[in-house]
Amino acid sequence: MASSRLSDAASLYLRQHADDPVDWYEWGPAAFEAAQSAQRPIFLSVGYSACHWCHVMQRESFRDPETAELLNRRFVPVKVDRELRPDVDALYMDYVVATTGHGGWPMSLVLTPDLLPLLGGTYFPKEPMGDLPSLCGVLNAADEAFSAGGGDLERVSQASLAFLREQAGPRPARELDRGTLDTAAEYLLRSVDTESGGFGTGTKFPEAPLLLFLARYQSLAPDPGIAWSIETTLTSMIRGGVYDQAGGGLFRYAVDRRWRTPHFEKMLYDNGLLLSSLAAAAPLASDDAVRAEYAHVAHQTALFLRRELTAPEGGLYASLAADTAGLEGATYLWTRAQLETALAPAAYRVALAHLGADSVTEPFTLTRSRGRDADADVVDGVLEFIAGDRARRPQPEADTKVVTSWNMIAARGLMEAGMAFSDSGMSALGLETLVSVLDMSLSAGTLRHVADDPSVADVRLIEDHAHAAAACLTAHQATGDPVWIDRAAFLHRETLRRFADGDALYMTPAGTELPVRPREQGDQPTPSGAATAVENALLLAEATGDEGYREFARQAIRRFWALADAAPEHAGKALECAARMAGA
Repeated sequence: MASSRLSDAASLYLRQHADDPVDWYEWGPAAFEAAQSAQRPIFLSVGYSACHWCHVMQRESFRDPETAELLNRRFVPVKVDRELRPDVDALYMDYVVATTGHGGWPMSLVLTPDLLPLLGGTYFPKEPMGDLPSLCGVLNAADEAFSAGGGDLERVSQASLAFLREQAGPRPARELDRGTLDTAAEYLLRSVDTESGGFGTGTKFPEAPLLLFLARYQSLAPDPGIAWSIETTLTSMIRGGVYDQAGGGLFRYAVDRRWRTPHFEKMLYDNGLLLSSLAAAAPLASDDAVRAEYAHVAHQTALFLRRELTAPEGGLYASLAADTAGLEGATYLWTRAQLETALAPAAYRVALAHLGADSVTEPFTLTRSRGRDADADVVDGVLEFIAGDRARRPQPEADTKVVTSWNMIAARGLMEAGMAFSDSGMSALGLETLVSVLDMSLSAGTLRHVADDPSVADVRLIEDHAHAAAACLTAHQATGDPVWIDRAAFLHRETLRRFADGDALYMTPAGTELPVRPREQGDQPTPSGAATAVENALLLAEATGDEGYREFARQAIRRFWALADAAPEHAGKALECAARMAGA
């Protein structure tokens, strides 16, 4: 049976599953009551609309009648969009990573009716594949264990609860002093790929919070190695296939060391953070040519946002899917024969020389390894023609939800880049985005998603409040209008009222339906909302002279010490705050 429960959901990802034969529930009271009433375990599936492997699992399993029959008969199946409920995602992802050693999406768990995890993983294939068991095999094993009940089931569920409470509990609190910052910077620099930039030598993610910390730390302890690492990472990204050379905009990540082959979803937050990174890196650029390249890429990224992600009612859409008509990257990939057909002979020679069309593998993404050299205007013209030709292809689907925090990250990035590169158009788009989303989302507190939909109407998360305040503070820098300080101060007060317990910051208000109230300290793909709230307090102290803000920041930042000391790669925003505080 198709799940009519999802047909009107605010989430595109959930609506994409409305015709599955699985009888999906949304996360909420109806699902919990069904599980309690029937005393069945919950099968929780978490993903997002732009996720390639989420769609693979849907095609293989969730549209398979045999798998759907097992899920409907023995479980209460629940589908969650991680982009609308990052609190649900974060709480259970901690469990999956702790029990399997890795995380990612789709995320798949079996929960007790009391929402405690019994087992978890990510993608499970329809049939066993290497070390991966089949989804039906996992479900049958979980069903047998749950049906058997007894002491083993109780021990597993109580161990899960103890783990979740420990994850949400307090950590050792100490000053993030200069020694902590020095150690973190040294650790990150050791992990920089000296050949291709980025951190590590495998799959490459943008890691904007780490770049922003290093750029801030550079003002404390100037080091040519830091400036080189930032520039090498950014230029490798924006010249590689992970950046859309023809249409603008950053793809989610690269599967290879050299940034050439991406996973093709384009996320709003990645592009907002790219703009902030380019702006922060501009003063550290090795020469005017690199700075001009940053400005060009920032401008192209802003054009992409305006052209492809702007919502008619205001604000920016969440993402573009990785797949086009079921094929990942189909809109963006080329063969030499396709380019030769599309381009005049002289233009094709430019593509061979400058755009990676001499690749030994096909199909390939366009790259620009020479950057903006002497032939930049000619290459720009060829790319413009390629973009026009590509526009006639089928296009990836846009996820049209307007997520408050992501819009605020993008608004901030646009305004920062506009100031850094003297581009009034970028600044105007950033301010326009901020005003539109604030106007739509500030009813009874900052909304997660501006749609007036029952499934998201009561969702309140610290990241939305904190990033909204941060964008207001950036608007004050960009315009000088004191009204933005007033709005930032209001949003900061709301942040503390809803999400703080003393100087401890939580991801959700106290009344969460989750087994424990989750803490949110580490950066996810987006900078930590809790650490952003600390940054806002520092900026408000600078703008108003009110030392109460600074005292809150001084105490709250201590809560991030354990994470910054043990795993600085997950604490970029907190480290950036501490570096700002150290330089004050």
